[in-house]
Amino acid sequence: MKFTNLARASTLGVGLAVAATPASAETLTVGAHLPATTDAGLEIETISVDTLSGSKGAQLAYELKDALQKARAQNEPWFEVITIGATPVDAIIQGSAGIQSSVIELEPKGERKCAEKDNDNKCVRYKTTYYDCSRTEVSFYPDIEIIAQDGAILYAARDEMTRSKEACTDSNSQASIPEMSDGLVSGFAWRVRSALAPRFYESQYRILERRKGLEKADRKAFKNAVKLTKSDEDAACDAFKALEASNPQQVSVLFNVAMCHERNGEFALSLETLQRALAIEPQKLMALESVDRVEGWMRAADQLAARAEILNRRYADVEQSDEISEDGGPAEDG
Repeated sequence: MKFTNLARASTLGVGLAVAATPASAETLTVGAHLPATTDAGLEIETISVDTLSGSKGAQLAYELKDALQKARAQNEPWFEVITIGATPVDAIIQGSAGIQSSVIELEPKGERKCAEKDNDNKCVRYKTTYYDCSRTEVSFYPDIEIIAQDGAILYAARDEMTRSKEACTDSNSQASIPEMSDGLVSGFAWRVRSALAPRFYESQYRILERRKGLEKADRKAFKNAVKLTKSDEDAACDAFKALEASNPQQVSVLFNVAMCHERNGEFALSLETLQRALAIEPQKLMALESVDRVEGWMRAADQLAARAEILNRRYADVEQSDEISEDGGPAEDG
């Protein structure tokens, strides 16, 4: 079994995602993988969720299974979630989850309204209605560990997560303890999923439109390139890139070219171009934000490449072992 280089596939996926997304005014569409917040899941292919203790253990176990089953990279499942005890797995999730809730009474809310008006439509008598108010608080206490076959702890998370909501009896939106606790449980499950596996993300990001410092002919070409982002992002990028050689110090040109590299999955080129723009305007916020974003894409690409290498090596070892078993022993030299 041979696994393709998922890092390269990720880069190709960016181009496909861009082509499928309609362009919007003054933006370019970028799609790539966000990195997992840790490297703990790189070697985990099969995983089980043990029975979790506590009042919310069963619900958290269900949410974890669901979140991990849906984790994908390049449309391929990242994990195979297996029923506990059915077969040996790479890792097991163990732990507990509890919940506490309280309702605290607050000062009543008074609402003063006119109860009677005279012939001139002026209020002559007011009535104050009081409504009971309260604050509902829900606290969720998850505590989990992901344990490898050799007993090593690959990942651990322990937290106290709290939500609160204030409401009075006149409100159409009342606090619901089950809904609040459900949100906390699913939010924690998503955090674990995000810690273990990259995920594909696509969005539209604004380009820069300032033309100061461009020659007259280039100003017109730049304006046309901006207009092209509404209908043909590839053509817009070609136009921006054509301006770079004659405008190596113009920040808008550099920034937009960097975004074009980014949308094509050319992250190292994008980062280098952004750094040139920041050398001219070190405090350019959009460029600083783009650097963070591109570095994130690069971290994810590294994770995808590491994952592909791990799985290729793992299955190469399995195939070699199968060949030895079929032959009845290792092949002799000569």
